Amino acid sequence: MTVKFELGERKHVRLIVSSCKGDDFEITLASYELRRQYTDEVEDSGTCVIAEHAMDMMIAPQAAGKYWLHVTYHIADETLIDVVEVIVD
Repeated sequence: MTVKFELGERKHVRLIVSSCKGDDFEITLASYELRRQYTDEVEDSGTCVIAEHAMDMMIAPQAAGKYWLHVTYHIADETLIDVVEVIVD
């Protein structure tokens, strides 16, 4: 998944999780780190707002280029990580 920004934008990024088995579940904790692609420097981090099966975070990349948005979340006894490419023009 890729999201695009214009330099200077501040936007919500929202990830929705679903069960491939159709099971009911609860996201108990979710956090994010916005990392520069080549240096892996963490530019921003925080806690996601959880609403049912969605995780929402507000990000504002500070430079043009590519980033990786690492979203770590917990469901039952599992820890899962989704990575979203962020491109800033």
